[in-house]
Amino acid sequence: MNIEELKQKSNPFSFSKSLILVIFLVIITKSWYDTEMSFSSLISGWDYMVDYISGNPNIANSGFFPPNLNKNDVITYVFSMIETIEMAVIALVLSVIVAVPLSYLSSRNILDILIPGRTPFHIFTKRVIYGSATLVANIFRSINEIIWALIFVSAVGLGPMAGILALGVHTAGVLSKLLSEGNESIDPGPVEALTTTGAGFIKVLIYAVIPQTMPHFVSMALYRFESDVRSASILGFVGAGGIGFYLFDKMRGFENGDVCTIIIVIITTVWSLDKVSAIIRRRFI
Repeated sequence: MNIEELKQKSNPFSFSKSLILVIFLVIITKSWYDTEMSFSSLISGWDYMVDYISGNPNIANSGFFPPNLNKNDVITYVFSMIETIEMAVIALVLSVIVAVPLSYLSSRNILDILIPGRTPFHIFTKRVIYGSATLVANIFRSINEIIWALIFVSAVGLGPMAGILALGVHTAGVLSKLLSEGNESIDPGPVEALTTTGAGFIKVLIYAVIPQTMPHFVSMALYRFESDVRSASILGFVGAGGIGFYLFDKMRGFENGDVCTIIIVIITTVWSLDKVSAIIRRRFI
């Protein structure tokens, strides 16, 4: 590649790049006006938001500050937050059990190891498996946790189990997508080296694929765990257990002092989990 070709390819103002930028700006502008986005509305309504946070001075506990620090209430919210974390833990385990094999089936390079043939039958089989696995993962993650929770509440009733199943299904879809992207970005060298020696699929997976994908897996699993804790804090709105039940109840009753306390508990928990995740990431990544 000569200097002129290098300049042409590295030119940030080429026609194709400029066209993409213009299309992107048009999409942003149209989306801004179609959604009636306006900072002026936020500024003009700022006083109303301050009044809501401050509460009515004639109604006790209607303001967010000071938060409710009653010992019994705080203990109740802390134990409810622990239940929320437990929901996220079980949901993560269930989602990993589903997502890992699903991610292998939705990774083209892994399917090439599993089904190495190049005949029309082999190609068709791989396409069917890939399309089916991708479709299942898309369905799982396209439906929000709240909708899944409503579906499972109708099946198993109110309580944490419905929330765990909702988080597990949704997270399985998300993790499957994230892990399959990690699978497809591995170095094919070790895979080819083992394959040429006659190693089977399991051995290639254990000695060539998993060692390369493990850091990505740990990172994505921790990310989804933190996300599941936050999501589980809301599932109580539809009766699926966790601290969200108390949050919704207090918000509905305009007991904003308790709402503030619950929010503080959630923020403290998420911050603590983030610190723990950082330690684990440093160890494995």
